[in-house]
Amino acid sequence: MADASPSPRTAAALDRAADAVRVGGIGALLSGIVFLGSIAYTFGFLFARGLSTDMLNVPAQLLPWVHANTVAFVGLWWIYTLHFLCLLPAPRGLAVIVGEERASIRMATVAGISGAVVGMIAAQVNAATAPPLAAASVTLAPNILPSVWLQSELAGGLGLQLRLISDVLVALWLTTTGLTLVRTPGWRALGAVQLAVSLLVLIVYIGKPFDWVDLEPTLGFVLALVYLWIGIQLLRRRA
Repeated sequence: MADASPSPRTAAALDRAADAVRVGGIGALLSGIVFLGSIAYTFGFLFARGLSTDMLNVPAQLLPWVHANTVAFVGLWWIYTLHFLCLLPAPRGLAVIVGEERASIRMATVAGISGAVVGMIAAQVNAATAPPLAAASVTLAPNILPSVWLQSELAGGLGLQLRLISDVLVALWLTTTGLTLVRTPGWRALGAVQLAVSLLVLIVYIGKPFDWVDLEPTLGFVLALVYLWIGIQLLRRRA
C-alpha cells in the first residue's frame, strides 16, 4: 500500500519552511559578505584616506576629516546598514532547523530580527549626524567648537549604545539557537561557535563603554564569519 501523500495544508507549511530556510540562508550569506566588505572598506579605503583609530574618539580631529570625506564616511554606515538588512530573514530560517514551534526559539527569532533593526538605526544615527556636525566644525567660530565636539560625542555615544544593544540581541539569538544546534548532528560545530561568539559579545558589551578592552573590530570580523557559516549551512540543508 502506497504511503499517503501529505495534505495540502501540510504541504503548504513544508513549502513555507523550505522557503524560509532558503531565503534565510541567502540573507545570512550576503550579510556576512557585506559585513566583511564594510571591514575591508574601513581599514583599507578609509584608512588610506587618513582615518585612524585614534581619531575616532577625538571629535576635534575626526570632524574635519569627515567634512573632507563626507561621502566616503557616510558610505561606511550605509554598508553597515545593508549587512543588517540582509540579516533580517536569517533568524526565521534558522528557527526552522532548531524548532520554530518552541517558545524559546520564537523569542530568539524576535531577538535576532530586533537586533538587526536596532543595528540599522544605530548606523543611521551616525550617517545622519556626522555630516552637519562635520560642516559645523569647520565653519563656526572657534569659541563655539567645544559645543560641536560635545554634540559629536553625544551622537557617537548614542550610536555606540545602540550598536551594543544590537549585539546583545543578536547574541541572545545565537545563544538560544546554539544550545539546540550543539545537540543536532551536522550542526554541532556551528552551535559551539555561536555560544563562543555570544561570550565574546558579552565581553565587548561590558568592556567597551569603559574602554577596558576594545574588541569591537574583532567581534565584527567573527560575526561576519558566523553569518557566512549559518548561510552556508542553511543553503546546504535546503539543497
